[in-house]
Amino acid sequence: MERTCGAVYSTRPVSAPAQNQLKSRDKATIEAIEASFHTGRLQQAVAQAPQIERRGPLTVEEFEREYRRRFEPVVIEGLTDHWPARRTWSFDLLNERCGGARVIVDSYYSKRARATTFGEFVAMMRANGPDREPIYLQEWLFMADCPFLANDMPELPIAQYDFRRALYGEKISTNHQLWIGQKGGVTRLHQDSYIVDVMHAQIVGEKHWTVLSPTAELRLDAAGELDFDTLAADPSVRILSCVLRPGDVLYLPALWWHRVELLDDSIGLGRKCLDEANLQTHVRLRIAELLALALNHEEIRETHPELYQVVVQRNRAWAKLLDIDLSNLRP
Repeated sequence: MERTCGAVYSTRPVSAPAQNQLKSRDKATIEAIEASFHTGRLQQAVAQAPQIERRGPLTVEEFEREYRRRFEPVVIEGLTDHWPARRTWSFDLLNERCGGARVIVDSYYSKRARATTFGEFVAMMRANGPDREPIYLQEWLFMADCPFLANDMPELPIAQYDFRRALYGEKISTNHQLWIGQKGGVTRLHQDSYIVDVMHAQIVGEKHWTVLSPTAELRLDAAGELDFDTLAADPSVRILSCVLRPGDVLYLPALWWHRVELLDDSIGLGRKCLDEANLQTHVRLRIAELLALALNHEEIRETHPELYQVVVQRNRAWAKLLDIDLSNLRP
């Protein structure tokens, strides 16, 4: 599985020196990488990094020519200013409309993850003081329980190339995830799964994004320590950053690494797009994930405690949207 989000890790030993440590599931490695963004070499690299290019609203043709075909990240300003979500959404409004929806809060952290309702999640946020760990509802697949919210977030014209529409159907391909959390929340450095492009529309609050090109590799040095200096100095690696503000949409090509920190209490829409050129690899990754869950269930749950819960939650939501009866082997 390609995805490594948040605190996803395993109890397996640190991998061999030849492995790219950015892909490690080892808890100590993941925490060391995150620490470097706070006080280490990666913090320095981000401070010196260029900003992701910002553009005003682009036509589909301009977006295709200047960014998607060049695999180039871009922040498009004002692209969602017409959305009802931009004009009306707040935590109170979503609580009124979706207070009874079942959600899993802090789903990327097995020790903190808990099932609750959206209304209880909002209440927990309000009761959570600034000296406590921020509360974060990550990857809420709201279409399963609150599909009416999609009416407030019309489809992005630049996302029309998404081949998932043909592969899975309309409901599962559009307006896919909401990310709702408290100031200070972090999604740790990761690549998104299933080789899909990322489009993130910021609705409420601001987020700081740090992105690294797919060429980024973190190796161990001769002493067996994480070699952040070589990563930061590698001329083949691009390190970029931006602050995503309400109305902005970030386009990030598949396999770019990214880390996200909430600068305010925040609501954002994660929209994924599958390039048809990546179809075979995408399907292979999806099948590999499902086979791992079906044939290696116990080991996956033990070795990937955070990722296991996220993946099961994700696939249950997909099954619901696809009208698949999970009790029936022959639908």
